Amino acid sequence: MARPPLVLGTWGNISTTGKGRAWSAAARFRDFDGVTRQVRRTGTSRQKAKDALVEHLRDRVRLHGADLSAETKVSVLADRWYDTLLGKRATGTLDVYRRTIKNHVTPALGELRVREATVPVIDRHLVAVEENIGKATAALCRVVLMGMFSLAVRHGAAAMNPVRETENVNSEPGEIHTISREEVVLLRSQLQEWDAAKGRGGRQRLTDLADVFDMLIATGVRTGEVLAVRWEDVDLRSEVKTVTITGTAVHVRGEGLQRQPKPKTAAGFRTLALPPFAVRMLVRRASTATSQWVFPSSVGTLRSPNNMRTQWRVFRDAFDYPDWLVPYTCRKTVATMIRDGQDLDAAAQQLGHVDTRWTRDHYTGHIHTGPDVRDILERLGD
Repeated sequence: MARPPLVLGTWGNISTTGKGRAWSAAARFRDFDGVTRQVRRTGTSRQKAKDALVEHLRDRVRLHGADLSAETKVSVLADRWYDTLLGKRATGTLDVYRRTIKNHVTPALGELRVREATVPVIDRHLVAVEENIGKATAALCRVVLMGMFSLAVRHGAAAMNPVRETENVNSEPGEIHTISREEVVLLRSQLQEWDAAKGRGGRQRLTDLADVFDMLIATGVRTGEVLAVRWEDVDLRSEVKTVTITGTAVHVRGEGLQRQPKPKTAAGFRTLALPPFAVRMLVRRASTATSQWVFPSSVGTLRSPNNMRTQWRVFRDAFDYPDWLVPYTCRKTVATMIRDGQDLDAAAQQLGHVDTRWTRDHYTGHIHTGPDVRDILERLGD
């Protein structure tokens, strides 16, 4: 009777031969093309030869993803999925995914086996996150879990993706706050006074918020993008003065603050025409610039978006502004002004959005205009 074939990615008994300090270990291994091969490794002792063979076979299995199975812990699956994204996603996106795994996926589901992560289990987890933390976090958890279990399905660790059968989390956009023209004028004046004044201990402030605010309100770019602008990205010599967005400032885990050589999205690569007030500000800064960065830190290095936001909060609290007044509010203000002055397509292009629906839902809001039915309704007044 023929010997039954080995399961894909497994090996049979290990045999050893040799003497002294020359040993060889061999085993039959059924490779992922279905062919069973004799695999051999050597070592200076019987045990070292066996260890070398086992390590090689495990690496061979791991290379094909077959180390994922129904018995794999969800925490291990999360790590494997995250590793597949390295180099394929923006650094900021990877940081968000990593925090979601660390704070919400691993603590609740990490010790479960893949086979135990059923639809009811995952659904209950998402409901709990939504109730205790919020819809936005629950929606992000669902995205992460969807990717994780898609990987499990591709590697044969799960027959189906249980996340697909869970109830979708609809994260409703919050209220869209913008700044009026009068408020912008007041803010610019207050920021200039704030930067020129002295802080604690009688030392001159080094916040440099007024010029950053001018650039944000003149372009609608993201905070990380404006801080990553270099003088080589600014054209002040052409008839139409422009800035080209080619990167963003991000904090990379284990490496610190870096300039990511691409914006948040592919559509983020864009050249924007600058209004005269921003041109005047940039000409003034260029005349005294000593750094490659247009808006450097106080020591001339790449400026941290986190530090800038902290400085903004101190200013905001000092003048008793509402919590929703953040640098990102400038982006929504610019989008709304362009939509009202031109159209939604122009607003989306300025912000670097591919889809105008995202601009409408999260930056400008809906404009509900009814049909022109005056003649019909006039009958009611006759």
